[in-house]
Amino acid sequence: MGRTIRRLVGVIGGIVPAVVEAQQASPAGSAKSDAATTQSSPAAQPAGSPTPGQNSPAPVQFRGADGKPLPPEIQRKLEEQLRNNPSALLGNGSAQQQRGTGNDILVTTRRARGAVIGDVPPERTFGPLDIRALGADNIGALLDILGPQLASARGREDGGPVVLLNGRRVTSLLEVARIPAEAIERMEVFPEELALRYGYRADQKVLNVVTLERFRSRIGQLGLLAPTEGGRESGTGKVDYLAIRGDTRLSLGATYTRAASLLESERDLRQFVGTPELGQFRTLLPSSDQVTLEGVVSGQLPGDIAATLNGRFEGTRTESLLGAIGTRSLRRHSDRGIAHLGTTLGGPSGPWLWTVTASHDRSTSNTRTDLGDGAAGREPARSTDARTMADLLLNGPIVQLPAGPLSASAHAAVEVSTFDSRWGRGATAGHVSPSRQRGAAQLDLDLPIFHRGDKHGAVLGTLSANVNLALEQLSDAGRLRSFGYGLRWSPSSAVGVILSVADDQTAPTLEQLGAPLLVTPNVRTFDLVRQEVVDTTRIFGGNAALRAEDRHLVKLGVTLRPIPRTDLTLSIDYVASRIDSPIAAFPILTPQIEDAFPGRFTRRGDGVLSAIDGRPLNFADARQKQLRWGVNFVRPLGPVPPGLQNGNVRVFGSEAEARRAFPGAVFTQADPGSAAARSIGNLSSRLFLSVYHNWYFEDSILPRAGVARLDLLDGGAVDVRGGRRRHEVEFQAGAFKRGLGARMTVNWQSGTEIRGWGSAQGDLHFGGYAVVNLTVFANLAERLGGVHAPKWLKGARATLGITNLFNTRPSVRDQAGNTPLSYQPAYLDPLGRMVSFTLRKSF
Repeated sequence: MGRTIRRLVGVIGGIVPAVVEAQQASPAGSAKSDAATTQSSPAAQPAGSPTPGQNSPAPVQFRGADGKPLPPEIQRKLEEQLRNNPSALLGNGSAQQQRGTGNDILVTTRRARGAVIGDVPPERTFGPLDIRALGADNIGALLDILGPQLASARGREDGGPVVLLNGRRVTSLLEVARIPAEAIERMEVFPEELALRYGYRADQKVLNVVTLERFRSRIGQLGLLAPTEGGRESGTGKVDYLAIRGDTRLSLGATYTRAASLLESERDLRQFVGTPELGQFRTLLPSSDQVTLEGVVSGQLPGDIAATLNGRFEGTRTESLLGAIGTRSLRRHSDRGIAHLGTTLGGPSGPWLWTVTASHDRSTSNTRTDLGDGAAGREPARSTDARTMADLLLNGPIVQLPAGPLSASAHAAVEVSTFDSRWGRGATAGHVSPSRQRGAAQLDLDLPIFHRGDKHGAVLGTLSANVNLALEQLSDAGRLRSFGYGLRWSPSSAVGVILSVADDQTAPTLEQLGAPLLVTPNVRTFDLVRQEVVDTTRIFGGNAALRAEDRHLVKLGVTLRPIPRTDLTLSIDYVASRIDSPIAAFPILTPQIEDAFPGRFTRRGDGVLSAIDGRPLNFADARQKQLRWGVNFVRPLGPVPPGLQNGNVRVFGSEAEARRAFPGAVFTQADPGSAAARSIGNLSSRLFLSVYHNWYFEDSILPRAGVARLDLLDGGAVDVRGGRRRHEVEFQAGAFKRGLGARMTVNWQSGTEIRGWGSAQGDLHFGGYAVVNLTVFANLAERLGGVHAPKWLKGARATLGITNLFNTRPSVRDQAGNTPLSYQPAYLDPLGRMVSFTLRKSF
């Protein structure tokens, strides 16, 4: 095999104001490993005998990722450059050095930069053009847009994916959330099993973000958001700086956001008879001010050690209205501060890789609530939460087996956490200060059984097994354990099957155990027992009696790519879970819940509800069975040049910008107006469709032993939005071409109900409904002049968004067709339709 050709070839579209740098994979057969990926320019393969540079040069053919020749006019221009200056395309050294057997010039491949540990294939891969077509500002925005594709059917509902940067752990998502989308070379979505290789539990998908090797940007952004019904106007300003040069990264960012309050009177909510003015003293959403400062620096230390240091501070102030006593408003002021400092070190040690992560997080909260008994003064509630942790992750092969290496991931962690909370004054004062010391160890083994390249794998495909064990020792909760195993089978590159079983225990957080007691007056509550709406006093805080929960889970997942060389993916996941002693927020008041926890409710002598103790609790158990399937399809809008269909393409604003980023690259240009120029313009276009459907077969909770089980699919409920909706559909469609893009999402949920006791007159019916969101964006320079656009327009993007286009809200009716006071649509969705406008400029 000849040595690698590392010269890049840029192709300039004649009618598209952009320079395209195509990094193509080697021709079929030039690399044996399935893991080899694109790292070089299009392959240059002589068709004949003499070497370039001899008196009678043989014709040279440049091939793309799919092995097909490049467009003839591009081929001719590259041949001319090769004749005039061979080293420009083939690098220094004679052309003879480039030759392999059979007079072929070969492009060798190697493991992709930023690749993850192990050989778990990604479920989805997004290239720079795919990301560009989404119109996202940064990684944080991409996670929001791609939420359905990153959701895990086996995880906790509030858990996002594990995020890696260039195949490495980060201290938190916030370390990378502000990296602009333009700096991303590719993004890969992996199944939950890969999380084990990085020391996490297998209940989150994994997103690996690979950045460009060289990138620099300065970005300013202004955004405005307002509901069409008025109130709650908000504005955001952001500034960011990012410089990447190999393993060196410097990132600085700041954000300020201000939002006005939203009063009940601004939504014309019905109040109790005789008190129509109450809406002026009650906020649906508080006013808020928030400032965020962030910084990240990373580089290479001696000994091939990569190091990262990151810091973040966030301060938030809110003010809400809780009602009135006479003509005096009851107010609540809250101040919250969050500080984070983290570091990551990593490098190779022989065939093994090691990573050390350490961080310190501290958050403070100070809440002051006007006394609801008419007395002067305020009720304080303060808390300080601090956590210091460090962990070590080791990955590497243990022994070579016929189907591949038996590999291991070993993870060890230590953590010290404290939580101090104080509330009240005088006789009502209280103070708790729980603390926790934690030690943890986890081992994950990956055993290859067959591989498609060996004798048995040629028939059976690739088959591997996985087993993992984790132990935790907590100073306050004792020993917890987690155990899991699974099989991964891929009979062909178009089919992947995963079967996994997990059993893990999770302790309550210190905040759940020791949050300060917070008394909130005038909480509007629907009492299903008496079929009436009342304002109650609600108590929030921690519960020191919480126990660890024990989760048992089985998952069967299938991924299909039915059409070769087409970005069409079908995924199907079936998950069955049972949780013993699940930790949950306190549910809504229903007859079943009051029967299970009578001590949590206080009623007056006449039976009217007056107070609810809403601190968290353990249910006896919870069971769920779910099927989640989805389809994703992506393609360019029109034909693209042969050989570039699978290219890793990056778009620049000018040739000068491209040459600065790739000083050694060779550029050529398609003839303006030619078919090649038009097809190159299609390279950056995209049409994408995505649909996911959650289908719940079982979802039930046993509140405590000795009471009836709550079937959340058939009349049971634990929150104000009713029971579990049996069907949920998430649809997304979008298109992008020549700097103009549009994206639409539709989220639909089927109906549900809350069933009372005895008579059906106590039932509440929640109708099915859909929310449609629409986003339109324009890269202004591309739309207004291209390369000839004014300098101040280059790098500018305007985005217009409409959330909840048709202003749909949940609809709740009783048997008589009436809506209870506390279930008015604006209580369930205060904002309704919202319009946003964002102007973003990259300097």
